[in-house]
Amino acid sequence: MTLPTSGPLALSQIQTEFGGSNPISLSEYYAGGANVPAGTTGTNGAVPSSGTISIWNFYGTSDVVILLNDQYIGFSSGGLTSSTVSYQLTSGGQAEGSQQGFYYNLEQWCTPTSQASNYEARVSNVTGTTPSGPINTWVALSSTREWSLFAAVNNAELCDFLVEIRRIGTTTILADATITLYADAQL
Repeated sequence: MTLPTSGPLALSQIQTEFGGSNPISLSEYYAGGANVPAGTTGTNGAVPSSGTISIWNFYGTSDVVILLNDQYIGFSSGGLTSSTVSYQLTSGGQAEGSQQGFYYNLEQWCTPTSQASNYEARVSNVTGTTPSGPINTWVALSSTREWSLFAAVNNAELCDFLVEIRRIGTTTILADATITLYADAQL
């Protein structure tokens, strides 16, 4: 939830929004530190990453929300010679599905979207065919990342994979979801 844009603002409200420890100290809340994402801005501009910092810097700011939901993306080609389905996390903070190269929005995985480049994702195959794309390694979401499944003529392919997202340089998983891809190219 966004902090107030004016009026009283307590250190405890900043702690509720961004986390931190007690006793509360403003030095915990430099942008780019452990609690406040780099580039956080509010009513009075950017939260400083060093130097003078005050409660005034936090009016209208909010923490980043990372959200993933389980998704199913399937396509039966119905007479085509192949079928391709994909799932991608964009550098613009969106999760998208694709059937035969036509992309559609599934959800916004990062709010605000301007913070997406501060996060990374890892995909682990759970069952079925391993999708193309980076597997079992953390990849920065400053670039769009895609995982695809291809079925050649008279074949069907299925996979379930786990997507995890964390802030770069940390170990805490902020969101995860199981994605199912199904590609069918039966003539």
